[in-house]
Order: sequence, then structure tokens, then C-alpha cells
Amino acid sequence: MPKKRILSSIKLILLLVFAALASYLVLQPSKTNNKETEIEQETEDAIIADAEKSGNIFKYNNILFSIPSPYQISLLLQESGISYNKDLLNSTKKSGDYVDNFSKAVNFGVYGSDLGYINIYKQTQDAASYFAVLKILSQEIGLYNAMDKRTVERIEKNIENRDSLLVIVSNTYRKIDHYLKANNRENTGALILAGGWIESVYLLTQQIKVHPSKELSNRISEQKRPLDNLIKLLVPYSNESKDYYFLVDKLIDLAYTFDQIEEQYQYKAPITDASKKLTIVKSKSELIMNKDQLDEITEKVSVIRKHIIK
Repeated sequence: MPKKRILSSIKLILLLVFAALASYLVLQPSKTNNKETEIEQETEDAIIADAEKSGNIFKYNNILFSIPSPYQISLLLQESGISYNKDLLNSTKKSGDYVDNFSKAVNFGVYGSDLGYINIYKQTQDAASYFAVLKILSQEIGLYNAMDKRTVERIEKNIENRDSLLVIVSNTYRKIDHYLKANNRENTGALILAGGWIESVYLLTQQIKVHPSKELSNRISEQKRPLDNLIKLLVPYSNESKDYYFLVDKLIDLAYTFDQIEEQYQYKAPITDASKKLTIVKSKSELIMNKDQLDEITEKVSVIRKHIIK
């Protein structure tokens, strides 16, 4: 296969990975069209625009949340001048050991996060092997069934057109989300999201041990709220198996450590647009994490990650 074709295929599987990771990160379009709904949508749009730089936005039980993209975290590591380290990634040799839906789905998220990291560092040879594993896993957990041939062709055709790609991937999010729900597979989406988040935080915590950085420390402490959101997604499935229970139990234990991080609040007067009935909050808060807390988070994330990739 020509090198250009391989790179396009890797980008395609990355899109599938992040579409899967975002199966719970979709703002579903409103079915009503009254003025009140339009105002609510404008408010959501304003929140989303403000949060785009820090993460993905999703709606759960009518509440907006933000979860950082694994791709963004990998980009932060690369831009911090930290060298590529393949030893931190989950070995592709383990992929054959994942035989049940739990291990396949959660490691689809792990490998997807790894592929994002590899792609940021432009390690083409490694990317090809991780791409192959992800393709097999996506077929085994049924995600390829959620994408028809026309969607795949549109993605490949617009692979270099960012604006068109965003529209296509947005539609792909919905297709995967609807597919999983229609087949009673919502737990699969939650596990993929969990695997991607855990691997991303693992990479951060391992790298900061060797490369201390205020920016990396801030990004780790910012995982306090995303972790709470992740737990909310996983709790309904915690009694499905011992693996689910272990994962949820350990994430809750991790959340207790994050809860110890000090939050400093700085008030700023909000800006109100009376014509749109829109208020934008300008107050800011900063999370202050000490070394003991960082060490404890690092250890707990490592334990969780060791369990899910075993």
C-alpha cells in the first residue's frame, strides 16, 4: 500500500476512534423550533465556543460537560518539547488477549489515545501497527457497522479539508451514537471514552515525573471535573461484571484524591446581553495541586491502567 494511502487510512481510523470517543460527546439537535429553544441553543453555542480550546463538549441529562480530547493532551506533550516515548504505550502484542466486550471496548479507547499520541509525533511506522489493531477491534465491537461506505468515502475524500471534515465527523458521531443505542450497546461507548481518558492521563502523569511542568500539572489537576463526568457515565453499568465494578470503584477512589486539590476562586462580574437573554460568567477558578496529591494520582491512575490493559 502506498505511503500516502497508509497515512490517509491512519487518519481515517483516528476519525473513527475520536468519533467513537465522542459517542457520548454529542449535542443532539433540538426537535422544537420556538423562540425559547433558539435562545437556549444560542446559550449552548456560546458555552461551546468558549470551551473549544480546552476540550470536547457533551450533554448528559441536560447538563453540559467538557472532557479534553486525547489528541489535545498528546499535542500538549509534543508542544512542551517532550520526546516521543513508545515504551509508555500499550503494546499491540496484547491486543489478541482482549476477548470480551469490556476489554475490547476499553482498550479500543486506550489504543485510540495511543494512536493520537503516535500521530502527533509523526511516527508513521508505529502508527501503521496501531492502526491495524484498532481496525480489527473496531470490527469486533461493531463500530465499522455504524459507518456506511459512503461515509468512509466522504471522509477519505475530504481528509485534508478541515471544515468539511468537521461536518462529516459530527454526523459520524451521531451515527455511532444511534447505532450503539439501537443495539443496546451504550456501555461500549462509555468504556471507549474511559479507556481514552485513562490512557491520556496516564501519559501525562508518567511524563511529568521526568519533565516537571506547571502546564502539565495544571492539565492533570483539570481532570477533576472530567473524572466526575466519566464516573456518572459508568456507574449505571458497575454491576455488569467484576471488571466494571473494579473500574468504577477505582475511579471513585481516584476522585477522592482529586477532591483534595485546593480550588482558588477569583470573582469577575458577569457580562449580560439582555437582547439575547444571555449571561456569560467571567469568574475564574484555579486548582492548586501539591506534590503528594500528584504522586497519589499518578499511582492510582497507573493501577487502573495496569488492570484494564492486562
